[in-house]
Amino acid sequence: MIKAVHISLILLVASCSAPNSKLGQVEDHIRDRSIPYQIWLPTPKAESGSYPLIMISHGSGGEYSNHTWLIQSLVENGFMVAGLNHPMNTTQDNTDEGVISVWERPRDITVLLEHLLNESRWASLIDEKRIGAAGFSSGGYTVLSLSGAIYDWKQMSDYCSGPERGRDCDLATDSSKVDFSKSSASYQDNRIKSVFAMAPAVGAAITKDSLNEIKIPVFIIASEDDELVSTKYGAIRYAENIPRSTLVLLPTGGHFIFLECNAITTVVDWFNSTLDLCGRNFSGDRSKIRDTVSAKAVGFFTEHL
Repeated sequence: MIKAVHISLILLVASCSAPNSKLGQVEDHIRDRSIPYQIWLPTPKAESGSYPLIMISHGSGGEYSNHTWLIQSLVENGFMVAGLNHPMNTTQDNTDEGVISVWERPRDITVLLEHLLNESRWASLIDEKRIGAAGFSSGGYTVLSLSGAIYDWKQMSDYCSGPERGRDCDLATDSSKVDFSKSSASYQDNRIKSVFAMAPAVGAAITKDSLNEIKIPVFIIASEDDELVSTKYGAIRYAENIPRSTLVLLPTGGHFIFLECNAITTVVDWFNSTLDLCGRNFSGDRSKIRDTVSAKAVGFFTEHL
């Protein structure tokens, strides 16, 4: 069982509202989930035609607005973007059930994508042959799951009980409300043609066979000094087993270098130390690293969509 650790996060989220964006919410009546989302159209907007679409999946306990820097770069380079908040795993609504049940996240993406493709005001703007997904941490797992990665709870339990367990094993405590019956299903969505994963989580839980079978292009980027998610069992394990993957390891930056950190205030009590969400212990140039990451994302999706 994953050990209890209480983390208090206060996120002062920057507004993502813009003239070229719209807010919405889709209801998943089968799972009784309300999924809020935001759509951004490329700037400048084309006179006619459709756009490649990128779905954005945030990390555990975060929100899509944490990745405004990436969203802005994508829309400035001709991509339509859809960001969503995963129920029970956001800043305002984060539960142990939501943290552990990562396999519900790719289903959120699929539900939203289905909604957009059937909503007349959006469907005509989306090029269905050019849909990609980008995600951070648990969102990195989410987009990899959409490409075919399959979660195995026993593998995760064994990893978290072993000598090389990562600190991410301590993010949730109570699994009594978790329905594991669907945890090892495939949530691959063939409409997703390429994925960009930043510091992807739960790599130790993913079956090697499922990674070997992923057919689409995958770009994985992480920090070598990730203090939360093991790079060995995360980014490196994913990349070593996905045939068409590209791996980039940043020499420094930590796990949270991929967050819009100037919008975040954190209060964390964990093992009498601090998770460095805002890079207080990082002396490098956060904006320069984010510019590098966003350029790689734009280049990757331009080539593979």
